Amino acid sequence: MNISIQNDIKVIEMGDKGPNLLSVDRADKIISELSKKDCKAVILLGNEKVFSAGLNLKHLQKAKDADEVSLIFKTLRKLLVASREFPGPVISIVAGHAIAGGCLLAMASDYRYGIHGFHRMGLNEMAIGIDLPPDMLSIISNTISKNHLFEVATQCRMYSPTQALEKGLINEIVGSRFTSKKKASEKALEKAKELAKFYINAGEPFVRLKQSLMHDTDFDYQILIDNWFSADTQEKVNSVMSSLNKK
Repeated sequence: MNISIQNDIKVIEMGDKGPNLLSVDRADKIISELSKKDCKAVILLGNEKVFSAGLNLKHLQKAKDADEVSLIFKTLRKLLVASREFPGPVISIVAGHAIAGGCLLAMASDYRYGIHGFHRMGLNEMAIGIDLPPDMLSIISNTISKNHLFEVATQCRMYSPTQALEKGLINEIVGSRFTSKKKASEKALEKAKELAKFYINAGEPFVRLKQSLMHDTDFDYQILIDNWFSADTQEKVNSVMSSLNKK
């Protein structure tokens, strides 16, 4: 992970290659950066193939007990909360796949730039029988219009950048279909910095507005953990992992 700060804007590059899985270690590092008072805006980047593929299912499968599973899910929650509660704009640049927890991380941002390409963005929790707790669902419902909310949250569709824009998963696409990903990513970073500076200049009114948009929702995470260990969920997860291992 690479961190840089310029003009009160922190750029968090989660990884220049690989799936940028939200392991406990990586999530904790991002949470730490979001918790520091060394900047007034944050830009989250993946790489040109993957923004983030979400939780590491292999880590979940290898978890020995409920405490380990709880740590993984609750760390993801802490990461999403850290993004939403950051007292300034958080902007994501989705230039590659954003799946499941990675999609949630992008949607927890205040603004999302997309780039044309063959990558996909979406939530697949229902396909493997994992709960979407209300606090995570509130992130989706704050981002997606009611017309598309049920589809996005439950049907496990993986959207192209154009479809993601239509559904509200991203706010804006940078570049054309003929713009190289490298050039589009550079342009997206420029635009993200401009937007971040605008909100920095807005000052405390923006911070108060951001706070007013949040919902506090309670959820017993033991339900999520117990469901993870159910035979039905494990069967679905094993099927998904088997298909991934064949690729």
